[in-house]
Amino acid sequence: MPHDTLPGLLAARAAATPVRPAVEHRGTTVTWAGLADRVQRARARLRRGGQTPGARLGILARNDPDTLVALLAATAEGREVVLYDGRATAAERDQVAALAGLTGWHTPSPADHADGPVGAEAPASGGPAPAPHLGLVTSGTGGLPKVVRKRWHTALTNAADFAALAGYREGDRLLCTTPVHHAYAFGVAVLPALVTGCTLVLAPHPAAPMALARLLRDSRATVVQSVPFLYRAVLDSGEPPAPSALRICVSAGEPLPGALAEDWHAATGVPLRDQYGSTEFGQIAYTTGAPGGPLRLLPGVTARLRAADGTWLAAPGPDVSGELHLRQAGAGPVTYWGLPELTAASLADGWFRTGDTGRLPSPEYVVVEGRTTRRISVAGRKVDPDEVQRAVLRVPGVRECWVAAPPEGSAGHGDRFAAFVAVEEGVTESGLRRHVARALSSYKVPTRFHLREALPRTGTGKVHAARLWQEAVQTRGQEDAP
Repeated sequence: MPHDTLPGLLAARAAATPVRPAVEHRGTTVTWAGLADRVQRARARLRRGGQTPGARLGILARNDPDTLVALLAATAEGREVVLYDGRATAAERDQVAALAGLTGWHTPSPADHADGPVGAEAPASGGPAPAPHLGLVTSGTGGLPKVVRKRWHTALTNAADFAALAGYREGDRLLCTTPVHHAYAFGVAVLPALVTGCTLVLAPHPAAPMALARLLRDSRATVVQSVPFLYRAVLDSGEPPAPSALRICVSAGEPLPGALAEDWHAATGVPLRDQYGSTEFGQIAYTTGAPGGPLRLLPGVTARLRAADGTWLAAPGPDVSGELHLRQAGAGPVTYWGLPELTAASLADGWFRTGDTGRLPSPEYVVVEGRTTRRISVAGRKVDPDEVQRAVLRVPGVRECWVAAPPEGSAGHGDRFAAFVAVEEGVTESGLRRHVARALSSYKVPTRFHLREALPRTGTGKVHAARLWQEAVQTRGQEDAP
């Protein structure tokens, strides 16, 4: 099956398996022929809207078929699409729109492909060339998000390579449990479904653990894509965790604890496979052996290590660690729309700086040891502490702020994080929470706000993080401190 263009994939699927289910969501099934028909109608509406090929359109994505229709239609009409969270605040949307140079935002709905004849305005076979690029949004640096420019051809090739390595089949039922606008769901579920022709089952997001456990069972999924937080929640829900047909479970977004992998395998009989990826590269590596072992690099991805002093580690050996740098065949240099200085800073001698520390047991395998930055993972989504701090500091009466996750190994370590805030008299935790919630998405709002007169400092003037956490435990109680 060719995977050169998104419209070509859809047309081929609709011709080869027209009545096979393409997408399922909340009890609704759309066949491959039905999906192609909806896309044709949406393309006609886009043409009537007057946007020209080459325009850059933002799509406020949700986990539903309408989002897929909007993505496929806009791309086929030559629009460069930027997928973004449909629940993002107005301030967050404005930031992304400014960076990417968007002509506007579109909220997908059934009206995009309303019933009725497509008519003479339907796109002909010789219509505009499909857009060569799309944009995916990832965590920001210095308070701003980043919009990564992706080549469609590279993204589709990467998805096909991942599907082959993981063992996806045409008859699979692929349950997508995380937001489709995230690079993980996009590259492990959405695009592989198009490449392989399997059925994409979209879980509502966010989903309650018990509801997700029931969906996992009732959907008859053979492949599931999720994050450690949700796998653990499913196990703890008390519901039977898996259908008998389940055979592939992919985990990513945050480190996979060994105990979780063991518990999941004991409960389901299916290994929990770790995947390593990034918004910039898509899928980088995948565990093909025992959980916790080295990850196999995908075809076209090469890695090398750099020491802390900036020198490259030649033939480092399996036990030598360094900062991971990557290249991807045919991808070209990593590019961030609207941030040329960040584009330049992300490269070292033409290699992409991942910000991760790891080892290379062999040229085909990688061991990821952790982040070299302090970004926080919340249920698989990345939170930039600097962005949260800036939002808190804009609140009247706030003098200082420091945001972080609890130290690894502490009682509060996991999906929680806190803001330590030096405030003037009259500022309350509830008031801070309301202000921040208006500026940031809900997962970026700290679990707890610790209010103080001042933040303790070390002898060099840095925030004394260890003392803050010690005092938080003493004042709140260990199980209550984030």
